[in-house]
Amino acid sequence: MTDKKQAKKYFILVSAANLLVAFLDLFLTYIGTPELTMEGNPLITELSLGWPALIAINVVISLGLVWMAYYAHIRFKPIDSSETDMKRYINDITYGDPDINSFLGIRWPKYWGPQIACLCWAVTLAVPIARMLIVLEWVFIDFRIYFPPYFRFVMLFPGGRIDFFVAVILSWIFSFVWIRLAYNKNMDRLEKIKNEEKE
Repeated sequence: MTDKKQAKKYFILVSAANLLVAFLDLFLTYIGTPELTMEGNPLITELSLGWPALIAINVVISLGLVWMAYYAHIRFKPIDSSETDMKRYINDITYGDPDINSFLGIRWPKYWGPQIACLCWAVTLAVPIARMLIVLEWVFIDFRIYFPPYFRFVMLFPGGRIDFFVAVILSWIFSFVWIRLAYNKNMDRLEKIKNEEKE
């Protein structure tokens, strides 16, 4: 399988996961609270905008996530680097200078593509996992499954929005995974070039 076909496959899988979880969330919400009296979305709890707003925001978010998956897996073209040290590699693809000293990364990047791709890749993986927790909540509610420890844990988070906090934490973790994968891919490219030069 070529990289392009693999990238397309990942794009489809990630997009499908985000769309499926959004659908399940809305579907189970309708089953559990058709009048939205138990819905925790601020559009409902604070503004009382009803189903049209809830559906609209889910469509907008889902389309945004599909675009992010498209950018991360298909549109973004990795920046080639000759650096083999990870820190120098990161500096090279971010600032265009492997020798640059950027304390805690507080410096304006020269190349925004890797930053955006990393964010999009991490978020589109984290969101469906986080939203599955909300789906799980609705399963418990809809099917009258009594499991107090879970709901007590959820209520530790502001507004009971455990999905938001899980998404943020997972996105942060996945960003490091993206960096490692990008670095490994670049190392494979350099190794391939080295082997071709030997032949």
